[in-house]
Amino acid sequence: MNVVLQSIRQTAINMNQEQSHLEEALKTQLRINVTDEDLVDGVDRLIYNHSLNKTEVIKQLRTTKPTFKKKLTEAEELGLIGEHTSQGKAHLYTNDQVHILMEHFGVPKFHEHHDSKLIVVTNHKGGTGKTSTTLALATATALDLDLNARVLILDLDPQGSAGQGTMQIAEDSIYVTMTDILLAEFEPDNEDNAVNALLKNGYTIEEIIKQCAFSTHLSNLSVITAFPSDERFVDTYWQLDENEQVRLLRKFSEVVLPILKEVFDVIFVDMPPQDSPITWSSLEAAEMLLVPVTPRYYDYASTTNFMSNLSDRLESLPSMGSNLQWYKLAAVNYQESSKPEYDTFQKLMRSVRNNLMTSTIAHSDAFTATANIGRTVLDIKKSEEVCTSKQFDVAVSSVNLFYKQFKNELIQLAIK
Repeated sequence: MNVVLQSIRQTAINMNQEQSHLEEALKTQLRINVTDEDLVDGVDRLIYNHSLNKTEVIKQLRTTKPTFKKKLTEAEELGLIGEHTSQGKAHLYTNDQVHILMEHFGVPKFHEHHDSKLIVVTNHKGGTGKTSTTLALATATALDLDLNARVLILDLDPQGSAGQGTMQIAEDSIYVTMTDILLAEFEPDNEDNAVNALLKNGYTIEEIIKQCAFSTHLSNLSVITAFPSDERFVDTYWQLDENEQVRLLRKFSEVVLPILKEVFDVIFVDMPPQDSPITWSSLEAAEMLLVPVTPRYYDYASTTNFMSNLSDRLESLPSMGSNLQWYKLAAVNYQESSKPEYDTFQKLMRSVRNNLMTSTIAHSDAFTATANIGRTVLDIKKSEEVCTSKQFDVAVSSVNLFYKQFKNELIQLAIK
């Protein structure tokens, strides 16, 4: 063998020996040393930012002060809720405590009047804002106490890290990805696939699916993460015969999704920028399809190519796209003051018409600044000065307007 090729092979062997497994990698990445700067009155900043004072909670519950006091005492006596946090004279209730109180007050839940929905966020062009759009929408959905939905971010991008910045690891966490679940029966001898070991230890596939999501700083937002080893999905698919390929493509929609819908109401899938079996599996199950595009010349051209092939790809799947009920394109990272971007957005409006979200997600330094610290723009306070006040306002207002339109579309589609 050529000496250079031998060197490449040895380098790969050495790198594999140093490669972390999912559990080790996540624990290392999420090992955060909380300093005094990360605390507000002894409370983690991320938890504090989403806490509500008593007046806000009473307003949210649409109740009176006497009734609130009575029901709060009941909840405390039942051990449902612990002590509140105090900031000066104000009583603060964490997001988790607010949800417990909502349950105690009998606030209606999303799934009581709506069906669960799977939203696939996709575009084969990299850098179009798929992950930032997914995170912003998922966080906004979870923070909407009126909607009261259980939200999941499903990361299918092996090179991505959607939602990892806010994940919380418990001692009994199960470290598996969706690819591990989908491939388990197709790679029974793969010792690195923890699903097979869990099955041998008495877990059912239903238990594994329900427990593989990590909790986050919001009590109704969870994340199923991805890992670089998930790339093997593509290789495994092409090694199967045609019947097994179809079975693998349908496994997510027919086996996994019904179980996920038992515990989650709104499921966002963050897709990798590729046209491959790993994306086909999600498209096979997609009920709602959101295509983010930055209104720039090359992004428009690439998205045009993606849309030109999308219907053929959907028709080539086992379901022939029959599960898809809704699709929209969305302009994100949009700088309206830029003449070229404004012109491209006008092209989008003319060509996409009713299938374009009229609300946009604006360009703002706040998105980059918050991504660097593992948060979304909805997870920070202006007083933290992560970015300028103007950039903060631009980002938050555009996300809220975008979410409002998305919410209306979701409710219309999901109502029972």
